[in-house]
Amino acid sequence: MQAVILDDTRFNPPSAGWSLPPSGHPDYQVTPEGIILSATDKRSATLDGPGVHTRNGDSIELHFRLLECDKGVLSFGFSGGFESAIVTLDFTKKLLSLSTTDWTRPQPARAVPLEMARQDSHALVIEKTEGNGGLVKNANIIVFLDGEKVLFEPNLNLLPEMAVTLEASRTHLLVERFTHRGISSGMPEYLHVGGWQMPNKDSIEDNLKSIFRGLEESAEKGVQLLVTPETSLTGLFPASRVRPVAKNHAEVTEAEGRLQNFVRKLKNAPYLVVGLPVWTNVPGHRRQQTRYNASRVYDPDGNIVSTHAKIHSCESEFWHGYRLQEFDVYGVPVGMHICHDSRYPAVWTLPVMFGARLILHPSNGKGPKESIDAFEARTKSATATSHAFYVYANGEGRSYIAGPQRNNNLIAVSSECRRDIPSFPMIGDHGECLIHANIRIHDAFGYWPVRSFRASEATAAAYVALYKSMGGQRLE
Repeated sequence: MQAVILDDTRFNPPSAGWSLPPSGHPDYQVTPEGIILSATDKRSATLDGPGVHTRNGDSIELHFRLLECDKGVLSFGFSGGFESAIVTLDFTKKLLSLSTTDWTRPQPARAVPLEMARQDSHALVIEKTEGNGGLVKNANIIVFLDGEKVLFEPNLNLLPEMAVTLEASRTHLLVERFTHRGISSGMPEYLHVGGWQMPNKDSIEDNLKSIFRGLEESAEKGVQLLVTPETSLTGLFPASRVRPVAKNHAEVTEAEGRLQNFVRKLKNAPYLVVGLPVWTNVPGHRRQQTRYNASRVYDPDGNIVSTHAKIHSCESEFWHGYRLQEFDVYGVPVGMHICHDSRYPAVWTLPVMFGARLILHPSNGKGPKESIDAFEARTKSATATSHAFYVYANGEGRSYIAGPQRNNNLIAVSSECRRDIPSFPMIGDHGECLIHANIRIHDAFGYWPVRSFRASEATAAAYVALYKSMGGQRLE
């Protein structure tokens, strides 16, 4: 496949993936020709592209114009997950250098004299290609300045997927244009996700009506993937002696048929995840059928895409799935785990390690009485071990959507957790509600599980074996 332009911006305004300072900042001036960076002796000017999603084989290109000759420094390159490969142009010392976080070699990794033609605009291009390695691939860095190859450094230990950054120090320059070229991952930039919070009831009829309401509201708002809580169809009452709905196979089957028919007739229906018990004939089990606590995925035509049994910590009369839960929605690789599966980090770190960038967590667990401050502090850490998006849909309230970034990553919360409710500062009573957001999937890099994988060839091989043994689906 041939490389194409994946991102092209003149910063007026910037394309998605870039973070710019607030309007009116004295060090940054947006113009029709680009953005002017004015860096003083004491303060640098930085443009971060934490969502510019590059992969090995990609190139990044910066067109800039010096507004002060022979003064200051411009740094530009790949950065993310505590790793970087940065090319620095020192206009004062006439030196071009490459510095990386591969601390197995001296830094800067390489430096050459900086020779720049007397012209108005300059182009700095950095290519990051795949280097040597088995399961753990190194990266080669190739640098071009104004069309001339000026530097090559092979086999650096760098993450395969990284973001972009640039910084100006003690200089005054115009950044005219940034271009990112590469092979498309096939993953859409955005996916509109939602979680339908519905109270835990032991009535299939009530639960069906609630799911129907959630589907209708989601369709109106453009949600493409809707997640409902664990056992949303039957309620989580495995030991109920009053009405053990989760044990009635025929009733569950009939209700599922009604659900599929509703989805089939609904205009703009989303992909749907619904929780329900499933019965399976399993060789070696002494029961005629083994019952699993599952979340099932349906497409917008009501067809079953896949079925995923709760992996660990199952309830009475349910057996463990022991298999990773993975599927794709519109090209977005998704990982899922159910309720108490969250006690087992491998059920989400392994899917992310091998490509998932969205984690779903249907649940039906009661939480503690807590303040909204405590809820926010707890939920913001949901993606700390993954660097992926996270949708938590819980029948007992406290549902939310979180992003991969380190700070300010809480995207949406259920109605009882909002700061404008009467019970503030405490969480209110939970009920039916839709949480949703159009998330930018390209902002998720899976940094932390990928770094674990890259510890060594032996470590990577062990992870591959573990992933396969748990039914991982994303290896060729």
